[in-house]
Amino acid sequence: MGLFDSETEQIVLGSILQSPDLFHEISQVLREEDFYFEPHRIIYETIAEEFDKQNTPDVMLVISSLKNKELLEKTGNRSAIMEIASLGSPVSAISYARQIKEYSLRRGFLTAIKEMERDIQDKQTDLDTVLSEAEKAVSTVSNRHTQYNIRHIREVKDEFLLFLQKLKESKGGITGLQTFFAKLDQITTGFKGGQLIVLAARPGAGKTTLGLNIAQNVAIRGGEPVLVFSLEMTRLELLLRIVCADAYLDSGKIQRGFINDKEADKILESVQRINGSELYIDDSAELTSWDFRQRSRRLSNQLIARNKKLGLIIVDYLQLMTDKSRNSDGRQMEVANISRSLKMIAKELDVPIIAVSQMNRSIEQRGKDPRPQLSDIRESGAIEQDADIVMFIHREDMFNKDIPPELAGQAEVIIAKHRAGAQGSFKLAFVKEKNLFMDLETIDEPSDAPSEYI
Repeated sequence: MGLFDSETEQIVLGSILQSPDLFHEISQVLREEDFYFEPHRIIYETIAEEFDKQNTPDVMLVISSLKNKELLEKTGNRSAIMEIASLGSPVSAISYARQIKEYSLRRGFLTAIKEMERDIQDKQTDLDTVLSEAEKAVSTVSNRHTQYNIRHIREVKDEFLLFLQKLKESKGGITGLQTFFAKLDQITTGFKGGQLIVLAARPGAGKTTLGLNIAQNVAIRGGEPVLVFSLEMTRLELLLRIVCADAYLDSGKIQRGFINDKEADKILESVQRINGSELYIDDSAELTSWDFRQRSRRLSNQLIARNKKLGLIIVDYLQLMTDKSRNSDGRQMEVANISRSLKMIAKELDVPIIAVSQMNRSIEQRGKDPRPQLSDIRESGAIEQDADIVMFIHREDMFNKDIPPELAGQAEVIIAKHRAGAQGSFKLAFVKEKNLFMDLETIDEPSDAPSEYI
């Protein structure tokens, strides 16, 4: 038996002609293209058109409409429409509609597989393109299978009450993922699942450091699983930075091998803390958007199997990612597709994603106003559009050598875009040799390190 059934399609159409109100529920399952037989597609489309005109499409009205459009003979004739109407089974209509939908999805999947087979056998087609098209085909079928997401407000009542309870219990109004940077959490109320957060700065300003500090805070202090994609540094370089920041040690000194017994003890304690966290690193030198999606999904599924949920993803940095399926369209289109991939995975996995980003050199040519703007993000169009939050790091001491001593070592974090909340800025202390950003209030404590780092 093929992936179609004429009688099933006729029963669904007949059920609607007998009980037109069924169309509202069936239309959430079926589109006209889901019908295999053209006459049935035409009848279903005609029914939909009559509803659009606010008419009740009984069998006589549908026959009249088909006749006016000169499509009656194409659907059989008046007798054929009357016969279809007699086959209706309103009680079972939704079940039959789902069967038609499944046949349609399977046919679409088979067509996609045949196209993939041609691409696979064509040696001129890049393998990454084949993989990307395969994923797109699966994603299309999956989206069509689960596309219905409209809910009456009463259906989200319980979810909303739980949300209100969470708001009530939240500390300091933090309802999302806590970064443990007080002002950042205050402005954003914590990062939310589905958000794409862009963290941008000029080279040397500390964007990778801030990204890693957030990662280690979320993983170690917050106890949440974190995945870091590092396209610039190896896992050992990353771990060295994280350990030195966690142990409050000079990374340059440690890297040169100057480690005393007290520092060795701190390193060991830090390594044990990190080992006890759910921090994952992917240091692949080349990362395509396809790799990113598949690896993120794989880890997310592994965590779900252990009754855990991925808390945060960090990509360092966005402009080093590639999308070989779109690179022939130019870099702007390639970056647009990469940016969209990040946003889609953020929503699919319900996880915030921080994408570290480079900035254009134009910022250095503005003379007296070196503060970053949204247009300074390299290849910024699609990135700015997809981002829910855009954060900049601005360090005055990088541009002004005559800065007062009390301002040296400070960094301003600017929230230039916040789709769901307020914009603003705040200052952090930047301890460069220890690869560490800290709240100014923390650095002013009597000790030269926050208590949790001693």
